[in-house]
Amino acid sequence: MPSEETESGALSRANPPDSAEVRRRLEQILASTAFSHAPRAQQFLRFVIEETLAGRAGGLKEPLVAARVFNLSGRFDRRNNSIVRAEASHVRRRLRDYYLGAGSSDPVVIELPRGGYAPIIRTVAASKPADAGRGQLAALWSLFRPGKIAPRE
Repeated sequence: MPSEETESGALSRANPPDSAEVRRRLEQILASTAFSHAPRAQQFLRFVIEETLAGRAGGLKEPLVAARVFNLSGRFDRRNNSIVRAEASHVRRRLRDYYLGAGSSDPVVIELPRGGYAPIIRTVAASKPADAGRGQLAALWSLFRPGKIAPRE
């Protein structure tokens, strides 16, 4: 698998995850309680991962996702239809839930940064079993936590 960064998605440069391992982790994620009853979220995540593994993460734009995931090719108007943005938000929330629970010790982490549809796929270092849950959980939570706004004084 290439370890190249694209304009909006990236594979880890230092020790990139193997594409077969990414696909195994993807199937594990899709079978989890966070995704198992959400077919649109499954389809969305599978599509963006496969496009990234094929080296096409830079082309993951809203019209393409609308056409390939939601079958809205000729009739999609992003100004009047937020289905892609809404589903991306749902997928981000489901990924957060997965990594806070069943996936807290996964060696491959898939992130879907805000502002785009190209995932970041990276490996995480294994930590000691006693501290693995808390340390990795805290690190993962910080990735998905919305920015804090300081209270007005």
